[in-house]
Amino acid sequence: MNHSPPIVRSYHYQDIHTGQRETYDYSITPAVYQHFLDAFQDHSPLHVDEDYAKSRGFAGRVMHGSVLNGFLSHFIGTWFPGRFSLLLAVDLRFSQPSYLGDMVRLETVVSQKMDSRQIVILDATLANLTRNQLAARGRIQVMIKEEA
Repeated sequence: MNHSPPIVRSYHYQDIHTGQRETYDYSITPAVYQHFLDAFQDHSPLHVDEDYAKSRGFAGRVMHGSVLNGFLSHFIGTWFPGRFSLLLAVDLRFSQPSYLGDMVRLETVVSQKMDSRQIVILDATLANLTRNQLAARGRIQVMIKEEA
């Protein structure tokens, strides 16, 4: 089976401007969920047992917050700023749970640029489009480390 190479965008520091918005939509598919379980072995009942999660007042198995962190990592490294990015810090606050099958939109806004180190600060929101609610919000610090 042939797979197309992933799209990796490449923003140069000087081409990024304060106020710039970028978005990307993600789906919490069964494959995403299973790969996370296989990789990290977090089998907490809240995340893997439908009945247990419902007995605690949730709509179903709550997806691991780190799944959203994984989407964020993909976004920074391949979408915006892309190829030249080095993720320095993430402060992500979860608001509402996400569930298997949910569609999540990650949107960032460049809130600050630090020219001395070529760092951009991004304000991020992860909106759960399926449930029409905020899943998480945070700030991301990224260094643009261009090729010499």
